[in-house]
Amino acid sequence: MEYLALEPGGPPLVGLANGPVVEPFLARHDRLLDYVEVSFEQLRHNPVAAQLQEQIPVLLHCSSMSVAGFVPPTDQTLEAIAEHVDRTRTPWIGEHLAFISADALGGDDAVGPTELTYTVCPQLSEETVERVVVNLSCLRTRFSVPIILENSPQYLALPGSTMTMAAFVAQVAQRCDVDLLLDVTHFLITANNMGLDPIASVHELPLERVVEVHLSGMSQQSGRWWDDHAAPVPDAVFDLLRQIRRRIRPKAVTFEYNWAPSMPESVIVDQIIFTRDLLAV
Repeated sequence: MEYLALEPGGPPLVGLANGPVVEPFLARHDRLLDYVEVSFEQLRHNPVAAQLQEQIPVLLHCSSMSVAGFVPPTDQTLEAIAEHVDRTRTPWIGEHLAFISADALGGDDAVGPTELTYTVCPQLSEETVERVVVNLSCLRTRFSVPIILENSPQYLALPGSTMTMAAFVAQVAQRCDVDLLLDVTHFLITANNMGLDPIASVHELPLERVVEVHLSGMSQQSGRWWDDHAAPVPDAVFDLLRQIRRRIRPKAVTFEYNWAPSMPESVIVDQIIFTRDLLAV
């Protein structure tokens, strides 16, 4: 079994999120990658994904804890996550600062919580910060490694919100004393959709708390920007990463091409090499 080794003060590790491009890429370019990021949900519902660890270290990601929500995950789910933490020996669990489950509306016919996705950005308010404080305090006791929190993409103004995404993430980091997984593409999408300056906004974040970075594509539809894991990382995202690098150097950078069945390998190779050079400066 391969396990991820972090060298203190060493260069950032670079990996790919597990998806259709990973297996053929590993067959030809395995030395370019330090790890593959695999989601708990893949391991739970498709145990074959665990075989990747025979070839390369695995970093565990998750979309099941509903950290910013009012409907907690089941004990069974948390126990299963903990089992995969132990099996993979992941150094941390990346989890979304979102609500994954919500109470279903309805009367006698209600069937219980509705499962959502990581893209459902929570209300950006003090009430949600308090909810994250309570939830994270309970969740942390279930695992042997830290949970780091990832910013969601914001596609529209959220009713009841009283702060920007940057202010919300900063409040959560301070109140919870928690490190961050900064999805640079999510952050740029949020700034563009909310009419904010992305460079000024990103410097409002506690960047010293960023452990891992996610990079992916983005696309514009109906006048809004959307997360797109099937499109190459655009120059604007690399420009924002360059600004972030002036203040910090993350431990790991993950390219998310897990929706892409046919991303050209040459694009992935070039972007990995470019990113290693950018972060080494």
